[in-house]
Amino acid sequence: MPTFPGPDDDCHLGFGQVFRNLGVTLYLSLMQDPLKKYDVIIAGSGIYGTSMASILAKSGLKVLIIERGKHPRFALGEALLPQSAIWPFIIGERFGIPEIGHLSHADRIVDNITPSCGLKHSIGFAHHTEGVPLEASKLHQLVPPHLPFYSESHLYREEVDQFLLDAAIQYGADYVEETPITNVHIGASGVMVSCPLNEYHGEYYVDASGRGSKLVEQQGYRIGAPEAMTHSRTLFAHVEGLQPFDHLIASPSQGRQWHEGTFHHVFDGGWMWVIPFDNFARSSSRKASIGLMLDPRKHPENSDLSPEEEFRAFISRFPDIERHLEGIEVTMPFKRTGRLQYASRQSVGDRHFTAPGTFGFVDPLYSNGLIHTFESVYFGARHLLSAFGKEEGPVAPGDFSTAAFARMELLHRTQWKHSDATISKAYASMAEFSSWNAWTQYWLAQILFGDLWLQRACFRYFEDGNVAHFDAFLDEIRPGEKAPFAQDKESLLEDLGALLEIRGNGVVDTGEAMLARLAQESWLPRHVYDWGASESRHVDFSRDEVVGALLGWGFEASPDHLRQGLFDFKLPATA
Repeated sequence: MPTFPGPDDDCHLGFGQVFRNLGVTLYLSLMQDPLKKYDVIIAGSGIYGTSMASILAKSGLKVLIIERGKHPRFALGEALLPQSAIWPFIIGERFGIPEIGHLSHADRIVDNITPSCGLKHSIGFAHHTEGVPLEASKLHQLVPPHLPFYSESHLYREEVDQFLLDAAIQYGADYVEETPITNVHIGASGVMVSCPLNEYHGEYYVDASGRGSKLVEQQGYRIGAPEAMTHSRTLFAHVEGLQPFDHLIASPSQGRQWHEGTFHHVFDGGWMWVIPFDNFARSSSRKASIGLMLDPRKHPENSDLSPEEEFRAFISRFPDIERHLEGIEVTMPFKRTGRLQYASRQSVGDRHFTAPGTFGFVDPLYSNGLIHTFESVYFGARHLLSAFGKEEGPVAPGDFSTAAFARMELLHRTQWKHSDATISKAYASMAEFSSWNAWTQYWLAQILFGDLWLQRACFRYFEDGNVAHFDAFLDEIRPGEKAPFAQDKESLLEDLGALLEIRGNGVVDTGEAMLARLAQESWLPRHVYDWGASESRHVDFSRDEVVGALLGWGFEASPDHLRQGLFDFKLPATA
């Protein structure tokens, strides 16, 4: 029977880390015959590549990770949401990889990975108007529930990614870094990856190398790709000396400060993330991650200024953003990008598939990237393990065809499409507070029920220890697509999007119309949070009475389709 993980759970220390601690870097693959044939070659050693490598290597497959850069290195994707915290727990339990499972809980991260990460016990938003002091009535705060098996964190990616790489090496994966890929040949009998010093041969290729993928370039997968509706660019850095936003305006929750989580400054045409790594007693960090996301159609790049100069000039237009960042010291220099959005027309081919971050990217708003990563790791691992005959699953042994991995294609397309639809509408709603207020209420509804869908599988697993509760996700195009609330959520998204499109026609007050549409939804528990009421801006699910009201409604008073298809689990005694 499964148990809730605790801070004393065992952690494997990778050989790579052992030798780094001695001041020596050892790459096991360099001691291998360069003509050694691998089962799976993985391009990229971020969270996706190393997590997949650990799962496959633990199952006895010969795995090689090829990294064009080197560790430690910076990576975006620093804030978890409930779903991106639950997924590592699920993956750790399903495949027996505690190192991935450690990412599911802040205490497990500190105990086993690094003390440089932060907590995420609050999700805060402040909507600003240029040149005007912030009004307390334009704040939102969501405090997520605290459950024994997961809690959200802020990941200091340099150390998290290094830990996961060491784990993959410990499980038996070979690794080379500072090794750019110059050619990927996909043939009927296998794959060959060419690098400046070696050629590597394998049965299957997983490309987690990101936007600059050599495979994607060679296959022409960016040609004919869908065009994103979202437009954004970014300016970002790591800093020290960040003061808590609570010094400016107090948090409305009972006991949860703004600084205990991710804070978002929102304005017409963009937003800013504030991710502190120093926000609880067990953290040894003094750092925070900050970044501006700007729609270049409204806020074009000023190339006459350095990235830091442009950042500081921009925030000076919003007095309380500038106050929040007063006194910061830059520890990682500001970087500036062009438009971030990209996509592919195809993710899967014979003997290969691309990870979500290679297939495409939209925007870091709502931290979808890590959710997509873990969903795809789960789906991809189940496909590969069954294709190599290591366990029964969705693919027949020996079948590495495009058709056999078609679910991966659907998953990645659906992830990207949903992200673009949601985030583009979020940007549209930022133009004024009334529409942003309504949109944030919608986002709370869809994220709350999405969390419940994953929690349901975990609670059913706790009841009988059967991992089939997790494998049931493979029957969906994407986890949540067959949930009993999926059609309700999709219809609401379409209607709110339509209202945003007719903004400014002089006939409809967009914000009021969006709130009125939310108020029509009978599947939302209004005694917990009054969807559709303009004054509903805060909810604290860490309070027992709030969670109790939600679950009591779900088990006893929710609509039949939710009671029978979502609240059909038993709560474990420790929940």
